[in-house]
Amino acid sequence: MSTPFWPRPPQRYPGRLPDRADVLVIGGGITGVSLMHHLGKREIDAVLVERNHLASGASGRNAGFLLAGVADSYTEAVRIFGRSRARDIWNMTIENHIEEIEAIAGHEVGHRRKGSAILASSEKEVEQLAESAELLREDGFDCGWDGTCLTNPTDGEVTPSLLVGAFARMAPAGSVREGVEVTAIEPRGGEVLVHAHGDECRAGAVIMATNAYTPQLLPEVAITPRRAQMLASEPQKVRLCELPTYSHFGYRYWRQMPSGEVLVGGWRDTAFEAEVGYDERPTPPIQSHLEAHLRSMGAQGAVTHRWAGTMGFTESGLPLIGPVEGMPNVHLCAGYNGHGMGFAFMSAKQLVQTL
Repeated sequence: MSTPFWPRPPQRYPGRLPDRADVLVIGGGITGVSLMHHLGKREIDAVLVERNHLASGASGRNAGFLLAGVADSYTEAVRIFGRSRARDIWNMTIENHIEEIEAIAGHEVGHRRKGSAILASSEKEVEQLAESAELLREDGFDCGWDGTCLTNPTDGEVTPSLLVGAFARMAPAGSVREGVEVTAIEPRGGEVLVHAHGDECRAGAVIMATNAYTPQLLPEVAITPRRAQMLASEPQKVRLCELPTYSHFGYRYWRQMPSGEVLVGGWRDTAFEAEVGYDERPTPPIQSHLEAHLRSMGAQGAVTHRWAGTMGFTESGLPLIGPVEGMPNVHLCAGYNGHGMGFAFMSAKQLVQTL
């Protein structure tokens, strides 16, 4: 079983690689469709190609959290990036949430903004979260702290595949094309020549919105693919989880849908090296951890879905946004370190502003 809980976006966009494009966006996840939105706002003609179907990668295989910040606590982010940079990251991801949802107003994407919880799993995490709460408040962010759980009231959740689908529906007719697998990219004479199984496209610029899969086309890009596993239960008759919840330094997470299903993910820290690569099959060791937590929450009945997705991790812990070195007119917007839903929309906006 490796079927995501989330439904595939309902629309289909069959097509082929265009002969020419002012801008060619490669990748049909949340980054790709966000790029199409921002390019359209600037009246830049663009075509998006996706080798499978929209949201077939991490954008349709994550937990659907819309969170401020990075996976690390605010205290740890301050240590890594510095106080000012950490504050900027939190502000940017809060803006990402607000602007992204405003952009698809009128489309049903399962959005709820009731906050999130970070539950301490050890004394060390209690200390980190207590300090985080203090720093967050000093820096002007609303939060709650009760000694074991940090709450962020501005966070939310979404059905990620429907969010991708909503942006795709807003794109110009014919500009989104599924089933186009790009096999090679080569700058040539002020343009970029793109190959896709016998077809060729001459593009003025190419934007790689391929996240963890970027090194398959551009091996020189330092993004590491890491597997994230999840499962979902059948609907529960009682509420077992009020807020999307993170725990164990971001390695464990869960949420309950309004319809009662409980989704549990993470635990890759128990098999860290085994979870590197592009294999999207769930594994028994991690699935056993996920199911054990599901049962500890009080969930009854069957597990209906087990699946995995591939996340892209960077050395800096932040996305790679900008031109690809040594590849004229090729740009990159990828590497979200497990937080693509929280970063991609504003990252795409930042990149488009540089074109």
